[in-house]
Amino acid sequence: MRTFQRACTAAAALLVVLGVTAFSYHRAPGDRARSRPAAHLAASTAIPRPGHPIVAAPGQHGIADILRHHSSVIHSLNWSGYAVSRPHASFRNVRAAYFVPYVDCAGTPNSYSSHWVGLDGLGSASVEQVGVAAGCAGTAAQYYAWYEMYPKAVSVAFSVHPGNSILASVYYDAARRKFVLRLRDITTGRNFSKTIKCAASACTRSSAEVISEAPSSAAGQILPLADYRAASFSSVSVTNARGHHGGLHAKWWHTYQIVGTGPATHEVTAQPTVLYQGQAFSVYWFQQN
Repeated sequence: MRTFQRACTAAAALLVVLGVTAFSYHRAPGDRARSRPAAHLAASTAIPRPGHPIVAAPGQHGIADILRHHSSVIHSLNWSGYAVSRPHASFRNVRAAYFVPYVDCAGTPNSYSSHWVGLDGLGSASVEQVGVAAGCAGTAAQYYAWYEMYPKAVSVAFSVHPGNSILASVYYDAARRKFVLRLRDITTGRNFSKTIKCAASACTRSSAEVISEAPSSAAGQILPLADYRAASFSSVSVTNARGHHGGLHAKWWHTYQIVGTGPATHEVTAQPTVLYQGQAFSVYWFQQN
């Protein structure tokens, strides 16, 4: 176990370096997205909803009670990773660097996963999010970048490849009262930036999160989680509405580790590692019995 923990710490340290390097690429003013929507994916009715508010696992308090009592660990049927929140606080920005994970479609056909950053969704009905999907249509792997203003439908941006380095951020522009969703594939240079208003009756920005997720169907059913082995995030940065800036650990907000559990078996499906310097971690996929 100690060897495993040391390996995770070393890997997280490397991710911080890689993430800082990746964030040295800045979008020049007026630089438009150089990608075209992946029409063949966007037109498919089989595309799941990559992002959805958190669904708490049975046998624990509801999300509202968990947040009120500041429990440090949440078990969820669809999310795994980390989130931050604090009563009466709102958040302005979240960003992270990560790699598109590989999925084993031979071992887990007809399964899905998504990996994203976002605001809201931890105890609220909206989510403003951007990320990548890595899933299996049968035994054929599909990888693509997407954005979503839940409860509106997901929008597919372009195809990505496993192993590519990704930068993703969600920013609330208070002057325009709109959200700016950005994603850049550092490996290929493809990118997009979307400025969109809240899609719900209210977007409170009550949480910020970096998540690996089991997506849901159009009917809201949580889908089988693809074997993505590990999803690794680094250079995680959070800013609240007052301008306080930090990683996932900071004195201005509470930190929640979110462990994924199976909706049928209730066994662990996805386990985040401990945070490295408050800004890097990995989420490991687990086989269900």
